[in-house]
Amino acid sequence: MAKTGILRLRLTNFRSYEYLNLEFGSSFQPVVLTGHNGAGKTNILEAVSFLTPGKGLRSARLSDVARRKTAETLLNADVACLPERWSVMADLQTHTDQVRLGTGTIDGTDRRQVRVDGKNVSKQSELGRYCKCLWLTPAQDRLFCGDPVARRRFLDRLVQAFDEGHAQRLSEYNAAFKQWSCLLREGRFDHSWLTALERQLVSSGVAIAASRLDVIHRISTYLIQAENPLFPTAEVILTGVLEQQLLTRSALCVEEEFAERLKQSRKIYADGGSVAGPHTADFKVIHAQKNMDAALCSTGEQKALLLSIILAEMKTQMHEQGQCPLLLLDEVSAHLDVKRRNTLFDILADLPTQVWMTGTDPFSFLHLSNRAVFYDVEDSNLSLQKVA
Repeated sequence: MAKTGILRLRLTNFRSYEYLNLEFGSSFQPVVLTGHNGAGKTNILEAVSFLTPGKGLRSARLSDVARRKTAETLLNADVACLPERWSVMADLQTHTDQVRLGTGTIDGTDRRQVRVDGKNVSKQSELGRYCKCLWLTPAQDRLFCGDPVARRRFLDRLVQAFDEGHAQRLSEYNAAFKQWSCLLREGRFDHSWLTALERQLVSSGVAIAASRLDVIHRISTYLIQAENPLFPTAEVILTGVLEQQLLTRSALCVEEEFAERLKQSRKIYADGGSVAGPHTADFKVIHAQKNMDAALCSTGEQKALLLSIILAEMKTQMHEQGQCPLLLLDEVSAHLDVKRRNTLFDILADLPTQVWMTGTDPFSFLHLSNRAVFYDVEDSNLSLQKVA
């Protein structure tokens, strides 16, 4: 199976990088970035994540990722530091072809521009046709105990790596829900307008729920067939209202019920209430070997469960689509014992895709000697490093 990955990555005015140009060979070995905290390692992973639809691995506003001008560079010292325009460009080798992807801001605001092979495209969801990406960050180490918003983002990232249209449906649903919410909270009960928005919410919402169910079902096969006991079997259970209804009813019935529920909830929502939908969905994970809710497991076990889910997704894509998404693992060795960490490195080195990892200690990646490209990161300057 041919490997996929980034042949060249170029950043301009992105976070701490005024300019960065990295070039790789076509073997697509794992890329390991090591350095002290705040050196600029995660900024590179975030830049790669912007080659896919969405807000990247930090869920940041687009204006916030721009490199800031220092006061010394401004003519008027009383003016606050202003954001630059920023851009990320990559030459990407897919499993079938090579493509140049570019994205960035137009004027230092939250207006995002996307280019494919030098041509502007109207929707950032177009990136999903070419680049798929999964990631884990330290903020997700306790994902099962935290805010359901973070769990939904994780779930939708899994789905998006399978279904390029998922990002567009999420965008359409969120835009329609925002309008529907504003109308009701402002007391503007325009029946025709609300009905049109509800039609959009129903069509997008049920499709979103169905895609979530489908992907979890597909990767569950490989979770059950997990070969390595160091990475426990994770049983994923979707608890969203629409997702649960779709288990026993047709999509048409679920759409009709959702439409009626939205209509009946108008007054309740206008008075400060809530309405269930894809925007409130959640999931829980069970450590199958222990029959224990993941939220009650140790931090190390929770991280192992997350990795089990991601590795099952990678294996599913390998078997079903003949490719794997790029994988970004920030501070990957944290909370993993040496045996589990080295086993993970063996698995990652064999994946037919480029894996990017960060850490503070290069010797924690010693098991990848001669199988990875190592960079030392110091104050946003990169230098090749030999780890042996």
